[in-house]
Amino acid sequence: MILTEYLFHRLRERGVTHTFGIPGDFVLPVYAVQDEVGMSTVVCAHEPGVGFAADAYARIRGLGVGLVTYGAGALNLLNSVACAYAEQSPLLIVSGGPEISYRRPDVYLHHVVKSFESQLKIFQEVTVDSAILDNPAVAPSIIDRVLTQVINRKRPGYLEIPRDRVRSDVKPPTGLLNLDEPPTLLHEAALGEAIAEIGSMLANAEKPALYVGVGVRRHGLTELVVQLAERHRLPVATDVLGKASFPESHPQFAGVYMGALGDQRARKLLDTSDCVISLGVLRFDTNTGFWTDRINPSSLIAVEPDRVRVRFHNYDGITITKLVSALAELPEVARRDTPCFTPVVEPLKVTTGGALRVAEIINELLGLDQKKYSFVTDVGDCWFIGLELRADVFLAPGYYASMGFGIPGALGAGLADPTRRPFALVGDGAFQMTGTELATLVDQGLRPIVLLLNNSSYGMLEALDRPHWYYDRRPWDYLGMARALGCPGERVTDSEQLRIAIVNAEAAEGAYLIEAIIDKNDLSPFMSRIKAHMEASRAAK
Repeated sequence: MILTEYLFHRLRERGVTHTFGIPGDFVLPVYAVQDEVGMSTVVCAHEPGVGFAADAYARIRGLGVGLVTYGAGALNLLNSVACAYAEQSPLLIVSGGPEISYRRPDVYLHHVVKSFESQLKIFQEVTVDSAILDNPAVAPSIIDRVLTQVINRKRPGYLEIPRDRVRSDVKPPTGLLNLDEPPTLLHEAALGEAIAEIGSMLANAEKPALYVGVGVRRHGLTELVVQLAERHRLPVATDVLGKASFPESHPQFAGVYMGALGDQRARKLLDTSDCVISLGVLRFDTNTGFWTDRINPSSLIAVEPDRVRVRFHNYDGITITKLVSALAELPEVARRDTPCFTPVVEPLKVTTGGALRVAEIINELLGLDQKKYSFVTDVGDCWFIGLELRADVFLAPGYYASMGFGIPGALGAGLADPTRRPFALVGDGAFQMTGTELATLVDQGLRPIVLLLNNSSYGMLEALDRPHWYYDRRPWDYLGMARALGCPGERVTDSEQLRIAIVNAEAAEGAYLIEAIIDKNDLSPFMSRIKAHMEASRAAK
């Protein structure tokens, strides 16, 4: 077996059926081996799209792979790798590299920045483990180590394969990749003590609740968390990054918590609870409604990837997987009623001939059969519109907040889960960045519905700040652009046109783009509350 064949064997073992990339001279030998072993590669339009697509694939499949050339290719996707690191996504970057025989101080090669190790050092800042596979004797163990770190830690990894090592002979694998971490007596004792303390809090609580974050989805714990919620009759809220980590069609789902700025039922549920079990929640400014969260620390059980905090007690070394598994086995508390929530849909009059309102867009989207779609949004108000949906699959760069995720994210989602049709919500500014990946979706035979919200501006930035000329965007011919990329579509300006367009999109045999013209001052409920909060904060200074 050769070195690169070993890598693809391990990737296939972990359920990877597609890699995403752009060919370049230093990585061409790796592409050749990938073709020989029969693994599909998706050639994208630009490296940022490679990273976002592989990230979205990873969020659904548990591992995604970007395959790029050295220097100009790898460094071009650095931002999307940073997004995956920040948002705990198991993404592996495989880069070709210069031959080891050329790596001398007196040799200068194209794509080299400063030294032959510069790229490795740069990627070490945005990965959990990184390596150059320069020694075939130990390459298999290094591949296994990096993959284990990526999968277990839910963070990106980086492997660089020099051109003169691609076909080096290595020993074949002797078994499956071992992801198990050996338990220690200390951790097992801590787990027992933590479970006893949590069980006591849960049994004595009058208003317990689950607060579900992105860690639940990343660690594949959704089914166990549903079991936990049902067994103990717990109402559930998610954070913004963890949206759809708990199935939102479930009757015990209350809404998305964002402090004082999010769903008000979710806010009341968590801020007044006397026992909040927080699972995999990442606390940051947007997630907390810009620090307007009011969950009582004395009532909080915070379960992190490798640590548990019960009120003011810390239990280090307990993984979220073990903790949730143990919680799901606790004796049920039968004295509570099962909570039940129904989506709040405000009735709106249908408008014709007037401006399309954001509230009408939300209502139309709520009327979709959520089980048919993987919803993918970019950042901006399209993301906050997406937060209003009751979705079971929802992907967005909600923490790192990088523009450009939506269209390539739909590519990764569509290939990761072919049973669901990608539905992308994207603003005009973000579409101008990575919208050309729509051609890649078409080439792959996918059928995305793309709802492009055109307000001719960076609307979210203006809402966070105040009007400035540099937030304005010149409207492009988005329909003409989409058609040139192989995607038909239509433009809508009122709710009746939108309703018809969605029917047309659902019936389309391939990709379909709907350009929705909206006013830049018309905002989603989430964004309106954020804008009001920012204005009040400025006025108070």
